[in-house]
Amino acid sequence: MIIKDFHIDIIRRAIGHELMITRWQKGITQKQLAAQFNIPPKFIDRTEIGRYTHLSLIKKLLIFYNKEIRIELVDKQ
Repeated sequence: MIIKDFHIDIIRRAIGHELMITRWQKGITQKQLAAQFNIPPKFIDRTEIGRYTHLSLIKKLLIFYNKEIRIELVDKQ
C-alpha cells in the first residue's frame, strides 16, 4: 500500500485495513480474534478502522498473523 499523505490518521487506517484483510484471508471473525487475546471485540474493530491503534495490540496481531510492517521511502513520481 502506498500512502501519499503523511498524516497519523491515514497511517492508522492503512495499518488497520491491512490487518483486516489478513484476518479475512484467514477466515477469522473479530469475535474469535478478540477471544484469542481476551479483549473486547470493539478493540479489534477500532484497530481495523484506524480509530484505536495501541501499539502493543498491533504487535500481538502481527505476531499472531506472522506478519511484519516494512517502511520504504520511494521517489515521488
